[in-house]
Amino acid sequence: MTVLANQLLKRQESIETAELDGEWVLLDLESHSITKVNEMGGYIWELLEACPTISQLTERVASEYAADPLQVQADVEAYVAELIRVGLIVHE
Repeated sequence: MTVLANQLLKRQESIETAELDGEWVLLDLESHSITKVNEMGGYIWELLEACPTISQLTERVASEYAADPLQVQADVEAYVAELIRVGLIVHE
């Protein structure tokens, strides 16, 4: 479990989203940057409000997709770290 595992995650308020043919576009209105994510990335993006920790996201995704929780956690951690790196979410 990483340092981020139980920290609260929050989407930046300046982000607008759109779903197009199973892919998501995340537009940062402040920096005018666009990030494109796949369907799973969009699903996790939507879950962030109800599941604001990596632990909660992992549990929900693993349950929903009957997937290995350890693999899901590794994937969620990597995805969240990238969203933090590009400034789309913050952690507390």
